[in-house]
Amino acid sequence: MYKKQIIDFSKIVYAKGMVNAFEGNLSIKVNNKIYITPSQKCKGNLTKDMIMTIDLQGNIIGGNLKISSETGLHLEVYRLSKKYKAVIHTHSPYATAFAIANLPIESKAYPEMIALYKKVPIVKYGTPSTPDVYADLKNYINDYSIVLLQNHGIVSYGKTLEEAYYNLEAIESIAKVLLLNKLLGGPHNLPDDEVNKLLSL
Repeated sequence: MYKKQIIDFSKIVYAKGMVNAFEGNLSIKVNNKIYITPSQKCKGNLTKDMIMTIDLQGNIIGGNLKISSETGLHLEVYRLSKKYKAVIHTHSPYATAFAIANLPIESKAYPEMIALYKKVPIVKYGTPSTPDVYADLKNYINDYSIVLLQNHGIVSYGKTLEEAYYNLEAIESIAKVLLLNKLLGGPHNLPDDEVNKLLSL
């Protein structure tokens, strides 16, 4: 069941161009086990025997492939917050463009962005595949369920893999709109009173 969920959503993020052949990782936490995608395997071609199982310390307890190089990031999310049971990390192009520019995703012109997310903040840069990549996450995880990793990508976490994915898809769409909007001369911001109405929803 859980492996199938990972495979299904892995295929979706690959089909939608949120990851290339080798990047990105997904996981689900079930009690004291974590099911996670393997390293250097195309997310569009995963099978159940490729999904790795680890304990909460990152030790392999099932599978014979190499675990994701960003396993530590997933473990840190689960360590910092008991409510989150799923994590997705991608390099989806539009959101990652903001991450590389070191710009949070935020807007005073896009009602859905304001009401649903307020903003997607930047987690301070750390070398990928090392503990530094998530060292700053503790400062954001209680207030945001999706964050940008500076100069790296985006990570979304939720109570279910479905929730984590839908947030990821929504933010990628919003980031695309905001970038396209720059080609049209930039945003036409809403008045502050309208922004405050949206923030109160």
